[in-house]
Amino acid sequence: MPMGFRRVVVAVALLSAAIWTAGPGGWNARVSGQSALVGPASGIGSSSPAAATPVRVGTEAETTRPGAQADTDFFSPTTVHTAHLTFTPDQWAAMQPQQGVGAGGGFGFRDGLQGPEGARNGVAARQGVVFEYARAGLELDGQRFEDIAVRHKGNGSYLRGRQWNKISLKLDLNKFEKGQSIAGATTLNFQNNITDISWMNEVLAYRLYRDAGVPAPRSSFVKVYVTVAGHLQRSYMGLYSISENIDDNFLRDRYGSKNGIILKPSTSRPFTFISENWANYLQTYDPKTDMSDAEQRWVIEFCRFVSTATDAEFEIRISDYVDLDQFARYFAVLAWIANSDSLLQIGQNYYTYVTPRAPRLIFAAWDQDGSFGNFRSSATTWTIDRPWSGGNTFLTRIYGLERFRLAYMGYLAEFSDTIFKPERFAQQIAAIAPVIRPAIAEEGTQWLTGFDQVVSGQAGIMPFARARYDFVRSALAR
Repeated sequence: MPMGFRRVVVAVALLSAAIWTAGPGGWNARVSGQSALVGPASGIGSSSPAAATPVRVGTEAETTRPGAQADTDFFSPTTVHTAHLTFTPDQWAAMQPQQGVGAGGGFGFRDGLQGPEGARNGVAARQGVVFEYARAGLELDGQRFEDIAVRHKGNGSYLRGRQWNKISLKLDLNKFEKGQSIAGATTLNFQNNITDISWMNEVLAYRLYRDAGVPAPRSSFVKVYVTVAGHLQRSYMGLYSISENIDDNFLRDRYGSKNGIILKPSTSRPFTFISENWANYLQTYDPKTDMSDAEQRWVIEFCRFVSTATDAEFEIRISDYVDLDQFARYFAVLAWIANSDSLLQIGQNYYTYVTPRAPRLIFAAWDQDGSFGNFRSSATTWTIDRPWSGGNTFLTRIYGLERFRLAYMGYLAEFSDTIFKPERFAQQIAAIAPVIRPAIAEEGTQWLTGFDQVVSGQAGIMPFARARYDFVRSALAR
């Protein structure tokens, strides 16, 4: 547990009755150091000043995307930034999670992990956990923003992160003060990586998707400090990964236009016809952009098509709705990294973008802490043939198309010769690990045992990558 946040609990407990409480660990979460938490917090603790200039070792060769060169340094996995968030006591209290009305609680499924109507989706939201934005100041690598919006984020990572008092954060630079941005982004996500002993699953998975030609956030790392006036002085929260938000800035950067629809589905039965009333689709598809009546009608008609078209009609017209080649790329990476917290099982943690002209669905990656088999013990032998579970009509019908199966298997074969090679992951880990290890040690030396096992190839990403590589190549040869 970061010493800084242990002091948050002690020093700021009176500010809010909703201060974080203990929660369960994860499958591959950092729980082995729990015994180190016994005993009271002491002293003002680790308020060490950090350099404003980010640490860099190497660069990520990703400059072919329009506009990439200008912000490659910021969104580089071998960069560790320094962020200092400042709050008044009232602002800090306003940011603490609240308990609202849930939608059934627990991990029970109501068509996925949908929250109550009008609220976020996900397991924490389903239990009634509500996150509100609060005002704060931010200094990031010496650049000062006097008035930004900050809230907690996450679902499973939030519930587990409460145990260590390290919660993921969403920073909106533009909510209260317009015109503020960093590297072309107006919203940044600080991920706690609490379920990942390597701190690298999400960063490497996003890189893998991008290398496959699939839209995915760029990422880097950040050491986060917090000051609460009169209570807490520059206290170290820990090392987080940064990921850019999938929003209109993301669209403009990748596609040259902010136009189009961004949806964030949460359903185990995506693109199923419900009714003619768009209100019945809102919670399921959680649109992140304003939608016209025509755009709403397009989504409803696509759901009707998936649910009712004959096989012959589906074969002929599906390309009018879905970019099948792009989906084959996305699906190949998703199946290879064996992420069960995804479209394959639970039905969440991805975005869809509907292009504005000649509308077609494009899939984008999101929330990848479950990648590299992190949440599944048998992940290395997860079948590549029909790798989903449950009655997913959309995937069943898409996979039933021979041209899609050929494209999907073709990309699995192509990527097995290129981006899926275990030595590529070893090289990426070797570049990132020495950069982030000091920040992990500052967060708590108890985390270094698991981290060093990952870096040495004894646990985590490399054993998975080697075994998965062999399994997939063998399956393709059959």
